[in-house]
Amino acid sequence: MAHAEVLAVDIGSRPAGSAEELAAADYIRAELASYGYEAGLQPFPIQVYETFRSDLDVAHASGPSQIDAAPLIVSASGTETGQLVSAGLGYPDDFPVEANGNIVLIERGEIEFSSKVANAENAGAVAAVIYNNEGGPFDGRLSETPGIPVVSIAREDGESLLDLMASETLTATVEVEINIVDGESQNVVARPADGACRIVVGGHYDSVPAGPGANDNGSGTAVVVELARTLAANGGGDVCFALFGAEELGLIGSIAYVAALSPDELSSIEAMLNFDMLAVGSGWPMSGSTSLVRLAGEVADGLDIPFDISTSEPGGSDHAPFIEADIPALILNCFCDPNYHTADDSLEFLDRQRFAEAGALGLGLIEALLAA
Repeated sequence: MAHAEVLAVDIGSRPAGSAEELAAADYIRAELASYGYEAGLQPFPIQVYETFRSDLDVAHASGPSQIDAAPLIVSASGTETGQLVSAGLGYPDDFPVEANGNIVLIERGEIEFSSKVANAENAGAVAAVIYNNEGGPFDGRLSETPGIPVVSIAREDGESLLDLMASETLTATVEVEINIVDGESQNVVARPADGACRIVVGGHYDSVPAGPGANDNGSGTAVVVELARTLAANGGGDVCFALFGAEELGLIGSIAYVAALSPDELSSIEAMLNFDMLAVGSGWPMSGSTSLVRLAGEVADGLDIPFDISTSEPGGSDHAPFIEADIPALILNCFCDPNYHTADDSLEFLDRQRFAEAGALGLGLIEALLAA
């Protein structure tokens, strides 16, 4: 909890490329070095998206209104005006003919943001507004820059617009102005002074700009740092630690880490354990490589900790680049935080019991892998 407090309170929001992200990296490096690890920073280039303007204005019978909107990361810049048209969840068949030349309102969920936006472009839409499928606003990211501006809004605002659209025609204006600048982020990498890297234990330490990132991912970072301290105090082992920057921009730090590994290093890593969003929720959905998921279930059973086997795809967090490099990997998490990517992702909501369970699971997995 002390580590999480430093990250979320003393440092606060840690967006990629910021001075706060670097301050967090320096803190983590100093902690790991103090336990006896060879710890350093691994810099890598990034592109930082600076939002200068993000507006959604809607004209209706009772007068104009401005709705809080945030651009999806890598959205195109531009100003577009048109009729607001409902397009369901954004599947191809959800777009009516009226979408052509107009602005579409799409619900979040089921398919990726980029697929929704590509379908909107194919239908001829000039801009897209995506409303949350849970209460409150959200931040999102597209896999590549589309040809149209895309913004996100809160579920409550989306539902209000749908109610108005049922009885009248709405005219909307979407305006997005984003500047892209070159920047730098860094991973924190630590290895035992007299050991190898049979296992890599990690998680990302950056956050979205919207909030202090206590759970996402101050919690995972704190557990990784404590696992490092505990292993060092217990005599160590062939375990390396990697805290990744710029995860929120698209797993850039973990991709850079894997890309920098030599062929010998790649072949020597037997497993990667990823800790992401741990201290809120209940139960432990486990996903990743089959062998590690099975082992994690055995460890959880032995500790009497409830868990579920997840069949979700391996993307979305920092274990994915390892799986793509044929390194078995597992994520421990619970993507069930109602304050995810908001200003309310704060220290007060972190559950100490969740920290205890995550630490026990992590240590049990490491010990089982080292003994194999």
